[in-house]
Amino acid sequence: MRVRKANLLVAIATSCLYSATSFAPPKIINGIATPPRIASKDKGNVYCPPLSAAGPPVISNWRYDTSKGIISGIVTNHPTIPDGDRITTSPVKNPNGLNENFVCQTMSGSKYKLANIAFGAKVPAVESKAKLAADNKAKAAEKKRLAEEKKAAAAAKKAAVAAKKASVALPKKAAPAKAAPKAKSSPASASPAPQITPAALVKLAKSTFSLTGTTVGPNGKYLLAGKPTQSSGRAAKIWTAYLADPNSPDIPAGFADGDASAVQQLTIKLSPDFDRLRLENDNYNKVQSGLFSGRFVKKMDYIQNISSSNRALDGKVSALAIESGQYDLKALLAARKGAPLRGRALRDAAASAGQCIQAVHSSNLVWTDLKTENFVVVRNSDNFNKEVMDNKGSLGLPGVKGIDLESVIVKGGNPIDYSPEACPPEFAVAFMGGYGEDFILDYSYDIWSLGMMLYELSTGVPYFEKKSPSVVTKLLCDEAFAADVSAVPDAKLRDLIGNCLSLDPRKRPDITGFLLHPYFITTGFGPFSF
Repeated sequence: MRVRKANLLVAIATSCLYSATSFAPPKIINGIATPPRIASKDKGNVYCPPLSAAGPPVISNWRYDTSKGIISGIVTNHPTIPDGDRITTSPVKNPNGLNENFVCQTMSGSKYKLANIAFGAKVPAVESKAKLAADNKAKAAEKKRLAEEKKAAAAAKKAAVAAKKASVALPKKAAPAKAAPKAKSSPASASPAPQITPAALVKLAKSTFSLTGTTVGPNGKYLLAGKPTQSSGRAAKIWTAYLADPNSPDIPAGFADGDASAVQQLTIKLSPDFDRLRLENDNYNKVQSGLFSGRFVKKMDYIQNISSSNRALDGKVSALAIESGQYDLKALLAARKGAPLRGRALRDAAASAGQCIQAVHSSNLVWTDLKTENFVVVRNSDNFNKEVMDNKGSLGLPGVKGIDLESVIVKGGNPIDYSPEACPPEFAVAFMGGYGEDFILDYSYDIWSLGMMLYELSTGVPYFEKKSPSVVTKLLCDEAFAADVSAVPDAKLRDLIGNCLSLDPRKRPDITGFLLHPYFITTGFGPFSF
């Protein structure tokens, strides 16, 4: 969860009035923000019930377990469970209808509204529709095949009758010509397989890639596919997209022969906030053209006020097209059911993160948003199950790349938003003290975030697991707080993470010191590898 500037004053006012309570967004009545309601303490923590409790509880970042029929995710607006806690429902009714912005009902009678689905998770409604489309397509193909066979049989019968009549009319010395029919059975003289029609190719592309029929860009340059996901805490939406074939704009480039393996998948961020997306585009340009380019996804295109076949988008959003990842590291850990990364896989992920920070810092920038959700694996999706089952990490993760540079700020500048799980204690203190928007950003901010991310990868769980953003911020402000890294099994990595999570920002290593740590040097990742 990300907290924007507009929310700073609310948390400050709440902290001043109720220093021992959690903060919650204000309720707006006639344009006036009213203070949050306070509930009693529970197990030493203070819980603020949701202020918008009129509707059903909302589950975001959700996944559907097909084997058990249950949904898991982050809950808000629940009458008894604090916002930000993870919840697992009982089996749901009508799982084929599950989709974003859908109110589902469980077998026990509970109702939940499903918000954004987790990155890399499959939408049951889309999967069900795709299966139905595939079944219908198979039936249509079989019907067409039978019709063609019938037509071919009739043509063969007609040809046989004609050949018989012709043979009667021929003189005897022309008999050798009768050998001609034998040539029909040879491969060299066989008629070529029928080519797929343009209309059929468009239908095949639509079902194969879940094309929506909406295009964006000049002359319908990009084809949007599937369902978009909401960019965390922002108005931007993330789409799967494909470059359109210049000769057949209704199908992806490379699909002219019906071969999906030749098609490149892209990711497009569409945002009505022109300034923020322009800033992210500039940040990609800076880090990828600097002394160190890092391991970020490749930026493909940036178009302001993009044209679209959809009137709701036409000229109202800007677009940023980037290389597409198959899944992020948070999704990989979830699929591994809490099993941490090990061996080469963990080192690959740590090295990629370090290289990305090196590129950002060498460009005089601070990322401020380094976390597992912002690192994707850019490889063949067929490897996912292998990487999930790779308990020793022997396969490695060479395709890990960084994404999302929307919150990157020049060193010495002020943050525009923040993620509680990635921010260091000194910022949390500034935030709760009422001067968070004036906090001066330094490289040490990212080093703390890097330590938190490596802790999660090496243990399988976030450091502040199941704690709401408000509780995380308060814990970081506690004078007694000190990061406990004893759960990290590797001694060298435990030392590196401990250094990154030093409470004194001056004692945290810079990125060069990070990359030259014995954890990398003694495992084949020396400074010359970077």
